[in-house]
Amino acid sequence: MVQISKRGQAAGAAVLLIIIVGLLIGFIVMVSPQERADILGENISKSSSSGKITEAATEKNMLTVYPGRIDYLAQREIEHPLPVINIFTRTSAEVLDERNVIYTKKGIFSETAGEFKFTIADLANTDKVLLNFRVLTAEGRLIISLNGVDIFDAELDEGTIQPISLPQNLLQDSNTLTFTVSSPGIAFWRTNEVSLENVKIIGEVTNVEAQYSKNLFLISETEWDNLEKVVLKFQPDCIFNEVGKLSVKINENEVYNGVPDCDLAMVPIEFSSELLYPGENEIVFYTEKGTYLLSHVQIISRLKEVDYATYYFELTNEQYEDVVDEDLRLRLKLDFVDVMNRKHGEIIFNGHQDYFDTKELTFTFDLSEDAVRGNNALKIKPGTTLEIRELKVDLVD
Repeated sequence: MVQISKRGQAAGAAVLLIIIVGLLIGFIVMVSPQERADILGENISKSSSSGKITEAATEKNMLTVYPGRIDYLAQREIEHPLPVINIFTRTSAEVLDERNVIYTKKGIFSETAGEFKFTIADLANTDKVLLNFRVLTAEGRLIISLNGVDIFDAELDEGTIQPISLPQNLLQDSNTLTFTVSSPGIAFWRTNEVSLENVKIIGEVTNVEAQYSKNLFLISETEWDNLEKVVLKFQPDCIFNEVGKLSVKINENEVYNGVPDCDLAMVPIEFSSELLYPGENEIVFYTEKGTYLLSHVQIISRLKEVDYATYYFELTNEQYEDVVDEDLRLRLKLDFVDVMNRKHGEIIFNGHQDYFDTKELTFTFDLSEDAVRGNNALKIKPGTTLEIRELKVDLVD
């Protein structure tokens, strides 16, 4: 009986031991690798996020910034030349409509009116409209009305008459001239009549098809981002007394309206850079009268002087001594956005310049040789427009 009791106690102790060991193993598995290494007395190396052991583990981050886009400007002034601009209007006398014969009569028992319907294709650009005809016979006074309003009432002699002016304010796109003759009055047995031939409507028509010229020019995104001011230059060839105002519009915004000094180079016309867009822009030249020949037409963009950002960080005396003694190194790392195109430029660190040229997504550079105690200055000067996702300076083993 005593032996059975001792065996039961031994079995219970063994189960308890197994439970304790299991709990210890579970605890060790659940803690972080670093804590597990400390508990077990192991020594492990710091590793990168990819799981590979890095050659130089980071001791301290000295600087982390996110520069983004850094534009490269090879010049301060960009010219956009345009072709020679020739705009003009032409005014000439034209026959708008005509009839061979118009006849009107009036008696005590009968009356006949003559009617002449005509249209004006471009009323806005038609001026000095005249009615002209030759009188074959004329008994009584001829009465002419335009669109229901009398404009002429007189006796006529046979032959060609002085042209009759049609009032501009009565003219419409579609018009009607009505020809009647006065009543014979108390001589009721008579019939008054007027017979006309070669009836013509003549007007001065201004051809405006070439009175404006539209051109396009392109502004790059880098240029647009750095615009300081924009000027327009051209030389007008014209005859001062024969031309009307010249209008210039940029993207539908008028930047000039006036009569320039003909045959003299224009004083540059400055306009707001806010009128321009990145990409395609439109310029329109327009004249209300006469002929302009515009040469040496240029749109000139003047760009800001780019002052690239300078980044600063501090090295303590102890950190500086570690770098000098080569116990630690000062490493610059640039992470780019574009993996395809060539990225090149200059790294200016504490006044010392070094060149970089890479197509890789990441570029690293050792700054140790030019490090100074205390404040350090770093600048990236692009050789092409760069997009830098992240810039880091680290002290590494």
